[in-house]
Amino acid sequence: MSDLVPGVLRIPRFRRFWLGSLASNAGSWLQVVAAGWLVFEITGSPAAVGALALVARAPAFVLSGWAGNLADRFDRRMIGIVTFSLQGLGSGFLALATALDVRSVALIYATTFMVGIGFALGLPAMLAMVGVLAGRERMAEAIALNAAGINVARLGGPALGGVVLAIAGPAWCFALNTASFLVLVVVLMAFPPYPPAHTDGRPRLRSALGYAWRNPAPRRLLVGMAVFATLAAPMQELAPVVAGELGVDALGLGLLLGAMGGGALVGAWVLARLGRLGYPRHHALPTATLLFAGTYLVLALSPWFSLGMLAMTACGVFWIWMFIATNAAIQLETAPGLVGRMLGLYQLAVLGPIALGSQLAGIVAELVGIRWTLGACAVLLGAWGAWSGTHRIPQIDGEAGPPENGLLEGIVARRHRPSAAPAAERSCGLRREGR
Repeated sequence: MSDLVPGVLRIPRFRRFWLGSLASNAGSWLQVVAAGWLVFEITGSPAAVGALALVARAPAFVLSGWAGNLADRFDRRMIGIVTFSLQGLGSGFLALATALDVRSVALIYATTFMVGIGFALGLPAMLAMVGVLAGRERMAEAIALNAAGINVARLGGPALGGVVLAIAGPAWCFALNTASFLVLVVVLMAFPPYPPAHTDGRPRLRSALGYAWRNPAPRRLLVGMAVFATLAAPMQELAPVVAGELGVDALGLGLLLGAMGGGALVGAWVLARLGRLGYPRHHALPTATLLFAGTYLVLALSPWFSLGMLAMTACGVFWIWMFIATNAAIQLETAPGLVGRMLGLYQLAVLGPIALGSQLAGIVAELVGIRWTLGACAVLLGAWGAWSGTHRIPQIDGEAGPPENGLLEGIVARRHRPSAAPAAERSCGLRREGR
């Protein structure tokens, strides 16, 4: 039985942090379901639902670079305590207001913005904390398990949110989210302080920007994530509109989002298996983009809830490939003193485009309908996937040579590479972690 438990979960502090994050992520999905449904119920407007995503992610536009500096310069544990407390305060205020039957879209936007500030300031530090708690040897496993935990929450959180919303109302969804933030605060308060990663003067964002601009691997990772987030996010952020188009209620909305989470769990497992076989990340990323685009198009065209569920499940598989592979590549190929700022850029490449893409898609959906909007996003994303698949960047995996031609060739070539040979030296002076 012990063989079934991932080795990194045997590290007590990582295990407690992971379980606390699981609870917090599940609570956040309760709030996403309740807030989106409440805004759509009040306004009946897809654009208003899309604006909710913009409000939640808007702080990332301004704060991502600063948050990356904080993650490199200060105790990441204390950053987590402060930012999770801020998020809990915002969701708690929304719970109280909703319980008092104060139904105001402006209030929902304001409290969502407050939660977004805490999330934007804390995310780079918490992503880096995963690697610190696990250690470099288990970093890739910890990143994959952290992503799997996020999607366990995605699987259960939306479905639970739909049930709680239908039975008890939105106030209870917001209250449970508040409690979930307090769980993580308690977990982090029991940890010792963690010294800053950067001790050589004041860290500056331009160091990370220069590194990303000069090196093709981080440049492609960040650009690819921004394109993916812009075009893929409307499927998730406008899920209340999709649910309405498919003729289902709040529970159906929860099931749609939960199906995506279930697919992501499968995707994380498949990607881990392929990684052990030697399948490179610079192949996995364009492959995931293309396959996601195909299943995304099915969702856009589906007139049936059952087919929509299947499409959301398949989308979840390839959605998680993008996030795991990109996050792992950034952390494994970046010097420790630069990781926080690079993760700040990663956060900006994810959250900013999600906000803009969802807002724009909401506006377009008002004019032409949700199906045409999602269909156009799928086609554009497929075009990017096809281009990036023919212009791969082997340096993402620390390789200097030309990319292999396909899935089987990539696996065979890596399995027959001498295990003692280190990967190409990175410009930051670190060797790639051995596989």
